[in-house]
Amino acid sequence: MAIHTYRGVQSLRFIIALVVVAAHACYWYNRDSGSSAPAPDIEFFGELGVWTAFLVSGFVVVHLVDSGREPDWSTFAVRRAIRILPLAWTMTGVKVVAAFLAPGAMFDGDLTPTRVVASLLFVPSRDSSGDFRAVWGVEWTLFFEIAFYLLVALAIVTRVDPIRIVTPVFVMIAALAMWRPEGGSVLWFYADPVVLFITAGMWIGRAARNGRTGPAVIAALFLTALYGLIESVRHESSPVVPVAVFGALTAGFGLLIAGERRVGGRIPRWLVLAGKPAFALYLTHPLVAQALPRIMGVTGITEVHWGVVVSSSVAVSVAFAWVVYRWVDAPLGRFLRRRVMGVGSERRTPSAIP
Repeated sequence: MAIHTYRGVQSLRFIIALVVVAAHACYWYNRDSGSSAPAPDIEFFGELGVWTAFLVSGFVVVHLVDSGREPDWSTFAVRRAIRILPLAWTMTGVKVVAAFLAPGAMFDGDLTPTRVVASLLFVPSRDSSGDFRAVWGVEWTLFFEIAFYLLVALAIVTRVDPIRIVTPVFVMIAALAMWRPEGGSVLWFYADPVVLFITAGMWIGRAARNGRTGPAVIAALFLTALYGLIESVRHESSPVVPVAVFGALTAGFGLLIAGERRVGGRIPRWLVLAGKPAFALYLTHPLVAQALPRIMGVTGITEVHWGVVVSSSVAVSVAFAWVVYRWVDAPLGRFLRRRVMGVGSERRTPSAIP
């Protein structure tokens, strides 16, 4: 019998978001608090969280498409739009309003009409320093997600297996990262090997549906080797670490999926439920997790231990995300599904953080 809801994936979504929030909270403490005792730099763990989120995204899309729950491109596209656009646009709007009311309140680059429109359309743009940056900083991951969804929608329209379209396109795009210039077209933003995590997630999703692990293992080995090659060329370093990271994340995620029937039921219900507001946690945490470090910097109360501030920032972010999900994101999603699709209730399917 096919598995409809992966409890392990739902739980992982919350853990991913929590790790990203903690990494950012440490960064903001060091940037804003003025403390002489800095928090540890755990940016790498935040990156691991984002990469794992891309694995989840690839897995979930294949799981949904292969299950037939989203049989046509319009259903697929509208559901993705309803899930992402309202909250993402809201946070971009918050940034724009904050820029007018308190110009120094955000550190994420200057605002121009072009950058605002680009962020609303989920396409990359450069700030005044020439760096790729979304208006609402964490939304950069959504640029890759939207491109991925467009490719999948194209596959559905043309009745081609999404893996057969996404895999060669993302492999080519990732390989271009070895020649990515400092400047040039904004399209170079997509030349990033992170798309290989999405691809690996898709192959794991296919193996979970049809039970054939051989193709997924071969694909994972190829993608791991390619990722190591790209990163070694980009950073002029040994491929050992990137190969180990990509291989470990992919293998670990594959084992999580493979063990769902055995261990899924043992995962605490609260942890599974915590996965629901994970997208809201990822998108909204910059709004609240920066508050305590900034208050410290402004008031001069700078010697509060980083552990207290970071843990408090994470806890407040989780509470705020649950409120946003419970009273804004989920009700708005249900309303839009009723109005746009005529769907009365949300189907219980695993969702990915973008």
